[in-house]
Amino acid sequence: MNLAVDLGTISPPPGTVPDIGADPSVFVATLIRNGITLLLISAFIVDLIWTIFAGFRFIFAGGESKNISSAWSQIYWGLLGMAIIIGSFAIIKLVETFFGVTVISGPFNIPGGS
Repeated sequence: MNLAVDLGTISPPPGTVPDIGADPSVFVATLIRNGITLLLISAFIVDLIWTIFAGFRFIFAGGESKNISSAWSQIYWGLLGMAIIIGSFAIIKLVETFFGVTVISGPFNIPGGS
């Protein structure tokens, strides 16, 4: 009895795994789009966790001025990082809107390209 045959196969959702096919530039464009999306999402999640831990540091500072100051500093840097991440996403969306280029919204597309 072969258990792997009994379970069947698992295939990824369409559009998530780029196929090189006849045009390698499609593969590279999809790889860049997925990389940018992964980078933005992971950076936001890491920054959110950083800011939450900074909040816990503030809560458990115990009234010590040095610990409170350190926690506030960490909170400020976390919020600044979040603003930078959201700003970079907004800049990418503005470039997509004004120039008609799709970077993270769909297939990588440059107007006038083949």
